[in-house]
Amino acid sequence: MTFADPVFHPFVEQVSPARAMRKLLFMFLLCGLVLVGGRAFAQNAQGIAAVVNDDVISVFDVQARLSLIMAGSNTPDTPETRQRLAPEVLRRMIDETLELQEAKRLNIKVNDDEIGQAIERIEAQNNMPKGGLDSFFAKTGIDKVTLINQLEPQIAWAKVVGRRLRPQIHVTPEEIDDAIARIKANKGKPEYLLSEIFLRVEETENEAKILQLAQRIMQQLQRGASFAALARNFSQAASASDGGNLGWVQAEELGDELGKPVSQMQPGQVVGPIRTLAGINIVMLRERRIGEGLTATDEEVQLQQLFFPLAANSSEPQVNQMMDRARVMATRAKSCGDMEALAKELATPMSGSLGKVKMASLPASLQEAVRPLEIGQPSKPVRTDAGIVVLMACARQGQNAEQDVRQRIERGLTLQRLDAAAGRYLRDLRRTAFVEIRL
Repeated sequence: MTFADPVFHPFVEQVSPARAMRKLLFMFLLCGLVLVGGRAFAQNAQGIAAVVNDDVISVFDVQARLSLIMAGSNTPDTPETRQRLAPEVLRRMIDETLELQEAKRLNIKVNDDEIGQAIERIEAQNNMPKGGLDSFFAKTGIDKVTLINQLEPQIAWAKVVGRRLRPQIHVTPEEIDDAIARIKANKGKPEYLLSEIFLRVEETENEAKILQLAQRIMQQLQRGASFAALARNFSQAASASDGGNLGWVQAEELGDELGKPVSQMQPGQVVGPIRTLAGINIVMLRERRIGEGLTATDEEVQLQQLFFPLAANSSEPQVNQMMDRARVMATRAKSCGDMEALAKELATPMSGSLGKVKMASLPASLQEAVRPLEIGQPSKPVRTDAGIVVLMACARQGQNAEQDVRQRIERGLTLQRLDAAAGRYLRDLRRTAFVEIRL
């Protein structure tokens, strides 16, 4: 049976028969608690792991999620391991229930295509062919619905955060400029490709329990468990959906608590638990390299040029006079057609079309003049060894390196701030929720 079959996504407009029956049974049990005595309460409660507002999390669902986690992370499936991991798995499932409830309140839904795309990303992250997870489920005997029930709240919560919090997040050009300056200054310094598992500590009284969980995760990693799988299931960072991938960073970006140990790590090594201001971290170093600063651009620009020759021994008044002439002529250029006509009027060698030119091949002064230009906009006159040039970009292909980096920096800073805001949002949902844990 393929993913397209509706039985695999009971939360999209419909409910699978098995899941519906379980839900009905548990709601019946809950209603029946007011009518029966203490002995019946104890017997019925054995099937309920937690009640979250009006929803029930069953012991069956918790055990199914544990099976998925252990099979997906190569963790030995033993009663002891299940007992140790169950409290944190249940805590995460409670959060997921709150996330789904908030999405429902906002009339936010998850559709089949979004679930399918999420499954394809997991397959790609694990070097599986498309449909490879079906073989995994057939081999392990785990119901695919278990994974879908995990993905739905992740996708729904991302939509909630995007709708409610994204409009409040702003990254200024000055912040991006500062980050670009650091990248340029750190050229030649080590960079580290990291994966992370982050466990947030919101209340100090819970720190001991969270530290115990981090230690158990470290034990599983030391026994060969998959870092990416454990990150997806336990990490509370924005990178969790990408298997904990943090990307290339420099030690200075991580702060002293993480930066110092990371700078001493070898590829493949995992360190943790490490306490930082926000929580407890486990990090894995995948690769290290020497920073190249801003990489060379692969951008190609189709250029028109006006060239005003100057002798090498030209006096300052002569140079100023030619600069004024170039400025005046540039004001007449409103399009590449105008530039072509002006080049014919100027009738100097090297005036006219330069064809497609790689930005990286231009002298730095010309790159600086061309980079900010809109299509059809003339540059300011630029002095060169041979004379003065005015340039116009008629077309662009490829990506400007600094523009690309600026976009990535903006995305990264936005995600960091969204992650922090989402953590506060979820904390507020917990505080106002009715949660009864019975596991």
